[in-house]
Amino acid sequence: PDDDIADLYQGINCTNNPDMRCYNEELWCPANGTSCVVDNAAYPYGDLRVYSTQMSDPYALAPFPNALFWNWATILILGFGNLGALDFQVRCMAAKTPRTARIGCLIGGLFTFFVGIPFAFLGSITRVYYGPDSPHAMFEADTCSAALGLPTCAEWVPDPVAFIKLATNQAPPVIGAWCLIGIVAASMSTADGAILAMGTVA
Repeated sequence: PDDDIADLYQGINCTNNPDMRCYNEELWCPANGTSCVVDNAAYPYGDLRVYSTQMSDPYALAPFPNALFWNWATILILGFGNLGALDFQVRCMAAKTPRTARIGCLIGGLFTFFVGIPFAFLGSITRVYYGPDSPHAMFEADTCSAALGLPTCAEWVPDPVAFIKLATNQAPPVIGAWCLIGIVAASMSTADGAILAMGTVA
């Protein structure tokens, strides 16, 4: 590899040819291969948790496209579009008084804060166990060579059921079961709210 990539993964000079850079076995795979750290060299800098400029820089993921417009569109639609959603408004309409509705919204917001943020991290945890730098990662060979200008490059193929595998294999049984139950409960809550909301439309 070139010097930049070698420095990125802390490569060392090769034993047989000091002019070339080789895999740092002592760092990434010590103890004779019994405690190796998986690193599939996911582009561009391994499996970074956050690309800090991907919400402001359209070239943050270059040479791959950054869906900057769709990222902001999704946030605005979910943030402001849901203000007029009938399945949400019907809960306020069912309150006895405006004060009760306000208190209920505040309590619901606090519960969303304390419950939603931990669950939001489940995506990151799933990526650690089933992301491009995990032992379970799968790749499609020779799919991104032209974009990166490399002789060979394999595109990571995300596992569509990675979260279910995480909940049933890595997570403690009780926590995994509650996560799966929470998904079903959220779907049922949204569905019954939408059904009830249709009854308010004259």
